[in-house]
Amino acid sequence: MIAVKRYQWLFLLPLLILAAACEKDSDTNNNPVDPVIVSVSPESGTGATIVSILGRNFSPVADENKVQFNGQDAIVLDASKGELKVVSPANGQTGKITITVGDVTLEGPVFTYKEPAKEYIVSTVAGNGTAGYQDAVGPDALFAAPEGVCLDAQGNLIVTDRTNNRIRKIALNGSVSTIAGTGEKAFADGPAAAAKFSFPWRSAIDAQGNIYVADRDNHKIRKITPDGTVSTLAGSTAGYADGQGVAAKFNQPLDVAVDANGNVYVADNLNHRIRKITPGGAVSTLAGSASGYKDGSGTAAAFANPSGIAVDAAGNVLVADRLNHRIRKISAAGEVSTLAGAGTVGALDGDATAAKFNQPYGIDVNAKGVIVVGDLTNNMVRMIDQGKVSTLAGTVSGFTDGVGTAARFNQPVDVAIDANGTVYVADLGNNRVRKIVPM
Repeated sequence: MIAVKRYQWLFLLPLLILAAACEKDSDTNNNPVDPVIVSVSPESGTGATIVSILGRNFSPVADENKVQFNGQDAIVLDASKGELKVVSPANGQTGKITITVGDVTLEGPVFTYKEPAKEYIVSTVAGNGTAGYQDAVGPDALFAAPEGVCLDAQGNLIVTDRTNNRIRKIALNGSVSTIAGTGEKAFADGPAAAAKFSFPWRSAIDAQGNIYVADRDNHKIRKITPDGTVSTLAGSTAGYADGQGVAAKFNQPLDVAVDANGNVYVADNLNHRIRKITPGGAVSTLAGSASGYKDGSGTAAAFANPSGIAVDAAGNVLVADRLNHRIRKISAAGEVSTLAGAGTVGALDGDATAAKFNQPYGIDVNAKGVIVVGDLTNNMVRMIDQGKVSTLAGTVSGFTDGVGTAARFNQPVDVAIDANGTVYVADLGNNRVRKIVPM
């Protein structure tokens, strides 16, 4: 029996050796010592973002790990067997991360490149904080509650100087002059120097250089021609009526905008409506009815004290719907929709429909469709671009020139944006006109 068992063992031994060899071959084929990518964080960012790659079996010698983002070499800052810290290529493009250790190349997740966040610097164009009236250059000029700003074709700023009851101009060299108004809070058409306004709120300019003014407490839309003649385009006493010229009625019109065909749109504040005036002076209601919030067509829609208005390159009318804390859009067909704002008070950036405003008051849009908003009670200037809301500048109330949220405004009531992305701000509480320039 012992001899038989010895023979059986001798027979089985080669089989055991063969099995062990096969197991070893199997382990070698599974490559248990090959590098493995477990996770990448973050998976998006700008160039020169520090990215942590967690895994196994990396080389602890930094130079022995070749990391690429969409084929471009990344800098390996630090290495261990379980983690690589790398810097994304400065001019890289969205694509997969690959790691080569020795003769093994791994393919990781996609790293998405984002545009670097721009910074904006705020400075003072004119005014020094003292309420008053004085034509001069830059900080030597005086305003009293400047309520509106818009740009003419030459880049001059038109300022509706509310408490001074005048329309002013800031030239490219910073010199401030008076276009129209005596300063008396009253009503009079005629030559610009003799004309009278009653709290002019905002203005807009057409292609011919005519300036249209929302003359709030006169409940009229006024027109100033390039030769300096002031007339009434539409409106009479406070009320609501569509009609021709002075037969129409507004109730505290706050803002105006002009389209490519010369039609004037009006944010009719206390009527909670958006009105339209043809070049011939015929007034109609574009959208809105009673105070409220509702998207819809024409008069089926509802606004709550619309205070700002602008027209984009496609002819859509954009509305700062102040007490709904939203930005609305009226299409050429009269359909009203919500562009931005959740409707609750706050100061939240992000996706447009989830973003929060606190009494968005003034609005403008450039040829690229970038929208800027004077966010009144947040004391901020906000931007809407490609469905995202961001804060260009401002934080709590005050006065500070500076970068981004280090700057301070005191009731930024109106904004104007030029082709280069410079934003001009009527900083009412500071009695200044400011500008925000991309750095």
